[in-house]
Amino acid sequence: MSENFMHEDLVKTKITYPILFKRLWPYARKEKMLLFSAIFAVAGGAIAARLIPALIGYAIDHGVKEKDYSIFTQVAYVYLILEIFRSCFSFANVYLFQIFGNKMLFHLREDLMSHVQRLPMQFFNKTPTGRIVTRLTNDVMSLGELFTDGVISVFTHVVIIISVVIALAFISWKLTLVSLILAPFFIAASFYLSNRIRDILREQKKKLSLINAFLAENLNGIKVVQLYNRVTRNRELFSSLSTDYRDTNMRSIRSYALMQPIMNLFNAATITSALYFGGLLSTQNSIAIGSLVAFLMNIQDFIPPLREILEKYQQFQNSLTSAERIFTLMDEPKEPESELLQVPEVIRGDIEIRNLNFQYESHLPLVLKNICLQIKAGESIALVGRTGSGKSTFISLLQRFYDAPEKSIFVDGLPLERIPRTEIRHHVGVVQQDNFIFRGTIKENIGLGDPRVTDEQIQKACEKTGYMAMLERTGRNLASPVDERGANLSVGERQLIAFARILAFNPDILILDEATANIDSESEHVIQEATKEVTKGRTSIIIAHRLSTIEQCDRIVVLNHGEIVEVGSHTELMKAQGLYYQFASLGLKSTLMDASADGTAEP
Repeated sequence: MSENFMHEDLVKTKITYPILFKRLWPYARKEKMLLFSAIFAVAGGAIAARLIPALIGYAIDHGVKEKDYSIFTQVAYVYLILEIFRSCFSFANVYLFQIFGNKMLFHLREDLMSHVQRLPMQFFNKTPTGRIVTRLTNDVMSLGELFTDGVISVFTHVVIIISVVIALAFISWKLTLVSLILAPFFIAASFYLSNRIRDILREQKKKLSLINAFLAENLNGIKVVQLYNRVTRNRELFSSLSTDYRDTNMRSIRSYALMQPIMNLFNAATITSALYFGGLLSTQNSIAIGSLVAFLMNIQDFIPPLREILEKYQQFQNSLTSAERIFTLMDEPKEPESELLQVPEVIRGDIEIRNLNFQYESHLPLVLKNICLQIKAGESIALVGRTGSGKSTFISLLQRFYDAPEKSIFVDGLPLERIPRTEIRHHVGVVQQDNFIFRGTIKENIGLGDPRVTDEQIQKACEKTGYMAMLERTGRNLASPVDERGANLSVGERQLIAFARILAFNPDILILDEATANIDSESEHVIQEATKEVTKGRTSIIIAHRLSTIEQCDRIVVLNHGEIVEVGSHTELMKAQGLYYQFASLGLKSTLMDASADGTAEP
């Protein structure tokens, strides 16, 4: 078991707040009406809240001094109306922002999932599944909090602070200046501390990603872990990862703990300044008692929203680290497509390979060398060679999971890179040795939810493979449930589902990639009979380790070290007494599976 998952989870895209909101604006633009309605609700609530201290100050200056209790009655009614308005605006802004945030999150998640499914195979080969899952779930959820909670709170409190400062300035700009003179220093210290927290949170994300990648790999391979007594070693590795994550969390807790004392000290300094200098101005008759009370009520409303902003700023930092990871994934290049794409009306199945040379990376050796091959429509070809000879690579290139050099592979005379990936994959069907089975029903695993595949096609496919007879013998049907990865099915039954799947989709080019390697003799006989029917009039490429399968092909292509060394029928190659003759004479299956043979491994 490899421990390479412990390498650092690199984040290539560094996000600042302007860049973040710029990249998120396309998603917000889809919900502009919700956004502007929420902003209007916030502004309305802030205005109502600032009118309340002014109303109380008016009641003191005119009601108490002049002993006019009718003013108190009027003020009471107006106060009630203002509170009703403020409550309505408060409900509206929270409700609308929540809807806005959730809809934005929906659009982002849909876009991200769509992007991931269109990434090239190289990305999935080098990126652990657990790391991808973390970015699609935890990181998206963390970024979602930015809108469903953070944006609501920060925007609302920024508007409140602005309205408070304006209200204070209307009462006394001198007292406002004296009371808030220390604000920039405290705010700067708080933001400095928050930036430190951001760095810690970024490290937390990396540690969590490592843990998820470790867990995903080991839970998927739990049988091997237990069989080879890796439990103790895995526990030690997990303990090391968990300890690193815990230590990072402790650093974060210490930084968070410093934030509250800073805000409390700022609160004390502000209120003290307002009381001291406000009282001084009041004794000089520079400010009325009611206005001073209104000033104190307003300045008390200055600290709580500022505290909330700083707390949410820390949440923003967390969301920012998640955004960096999400947009790093979003910036991964998709499978490239030519600008001169053509969608053929019909694919006959003519395949021509011209001087094909291919390597997975520029620093790696060639996997296929000088491949030249003509496959006629309807012809069946067997690919034979030791492990690492390039057979599976050839198949992957034909499906465009990897891109061959331009104008080296042609289908019906058209360069493969000019045919859209979705189109070629629709016309090329593959049955592999280890086929993926999804959780659901047997019918869903055969049709894969494709509306072009009818129930009748699924039924006929099952009958041709002999799978329907097996279902009837076991008392099941197409609606029977299938566990994750087909855990409740035998190996042979999973392979029969894969054959039924390929027959239901009825591709023009059929590829059998060691499709009968794990099938018992009885199932193999059933599948071979079905294969004879499905390969009639259809281009077929078969990778097999059993002589009985290879003998039936029109031609056999023998690969060695990524090069074609022999081409011909079974009879012709046996007469030539070359490499194929050696394979067949020594026992085809054991020879081809000889892992010790020198060759370039295929991923």
